[in-house]
Amino acid sequence: MSWPRFWQRKGLTAFFLWPFSLLVAAIARCRLQRFTARRQPQAYRAQVIVVGNLVVGGSGKTPLILWLCQALQARGFKVGIISRGYGGAAPTWPQWVTAESDPKFVGDEPVMLAKALQVPIAVGPIRTAALALIEKNEPCDVIISDDGLQHFALQRDVELVVVDAQRQFGNQWCLPAGPLREPLNRLTKVDALIINGGTHLQLPQKWQRLLPPRYAMHLAPKQLRNLLYPQQTLPVEAFSTQTVQALAGIGNPARFFATLEPLVAGMQTRVFNDHHPFQLSDFDEFNSEKPLIMTAKDAVKCETFARQLTAKNWWALEVETEVDDQLVRLILQKLHTNQSTHPSASGFAPYKGSHDGSKTVRNSGVSGQ
Repeated sequence: MSWPRFWQRKGLTAFFLWPFSLLVAAIARCRLQRFTARRQPQAYRAQVIVVGNLVVGGSGKTPLILWLCQALQARGFKVGIISRGYGGAAPTWPQWVTAESDPKFVGDEPVMLAKALQVPIAVGPIRTAALALIEKNEPCDVIISDDGLQHFALQRDVELVVVDAQRQFGNQWCLPAGPLREPLNRLTKVDALIINGGTHLQLPQKWQRLLPPRYAMHLAPKQLRNLLYPQQTLPVEAFSTQTVQALAGIGNPARFFATLEPLVAGMQTRVFNDHHPFQLSDFDEFNSEKPLIMTAKDAVKCETFARQLTAKNWWALEVETEVDDQLVRLILQKLHTNQSTHPSASGFAPYKGSHDGSKTVRNSGVSGQ
């Protein structure tokens, strides 16, 4: 979601809401303490990696999940993905997700992941139920949870937090005075921080010493893919001499527009809410003669309208994800260490410490997420 301006600084509005943020922080601390105190040995066959964030809105989880899934597959692990299915309105949960699933029922990000990856994917508000659905139908070695850092019903082996290098933690206060879901000290209890778009965290020095390992992540424009004819692609500079139209219904639209800006001569932008349920009328104001460029996440929901309007000039900007290869080594070490706590540990893909992580993995992640 786009942040209100007062989340960026400790101004008058934030101070007025600050007492409520203290309550949110207290509740979050109690939930974490309860989870830690009652933590039990894993009941799942698969090991669980949670990819989450500490703030509201997009930070880059989806492209990291694409990269991580492919990196683990390359090392012989069978990987599955679970998600809440945010924005989906399925009549029952959990739901199995395929490339043909309707985003209206299961959410846009799971369908985008299903189109990019050949892995089992299940979604539902209760993530343990989604995980159980995968374990029943296609048992995996590793399950990656898309978000769920605060979903403490889900036991986990590895916790990764993604941080947007631009917005970071705003004014560093909890909701509703700031963007934090939990207090900042939660960062000291996760296994790694992945900084999307940079390497530096704007935190006091006392925090720097307490933080877990940090890894840089960058999203590089890869190509443009046509919504009406998915087999048709163009170089990212294809419209460098043209003014284009651009839309974004993601958590941080500014990042997407900043990625697109140097690739085109000019840009007319339109912002929608994160996970916006697009309708045909949303496209009335767009000029059919000009290229319309969007994120891969938005394209999942707009393909239907591209067919209805025979829109030949709608394009999704696909990106490559580059992550410090040391992150893979850390995750493999964590999985190897935790392997004995699982009921079917002998069924896991063997850990091979000699394998190095690949720095760049090709995928169709979402810029700005």
